[in-house]
Amino acid sequence: SMITQLISSATLIFGAWMGLYSMLKPQWGSKTVGLVPIAGHSEGQSEFRATFGGLFLAGHAATLILLWALDQMSAPIVTLPLAAAWIGSGCGRILSILKDDGAATRQNWIWVGFEYAMGVLICAPAIALFVSIKFA
Repeated sequence: SMITQLISSATLIFGAWMGLYSMLKPQWGSKTVGLVPIAGHSEGQSEFRATFGGLFLAGHAATLILLWALDQMSAPIVTLPLAAAWIGSGCGRILSILKDDGAATRQNWIWVGFEYAMGVLICAPAIALFVSIKFA
């Protein structure tokens, strides 16, 4: 539906913005996730620009473009891989909370909620499509 497509689009724009901002200001990405590049290794800075920057920007932007470019049956399906990646990130964080000493922090639980929310909101059109097929 148009509403779920707009919800997904807003979430994808936000994800792309996070990527662009991390590309241009890698110290923001570093501070946001609580990681600091090792002194003397400029690759750490490159990693923030590449992974938290370019990967986020390109992945979210490509999904957004395809969401609007494809037909109503195909477009929702395009959201699933990126949504799965966000949900997988949340699952990895839960594993860390359960297995890693000191990882059961309030901030980590907030990130789990954020990652799951990003995944669900991105694939809202696919959820709506599956519900409409099941109950049609």
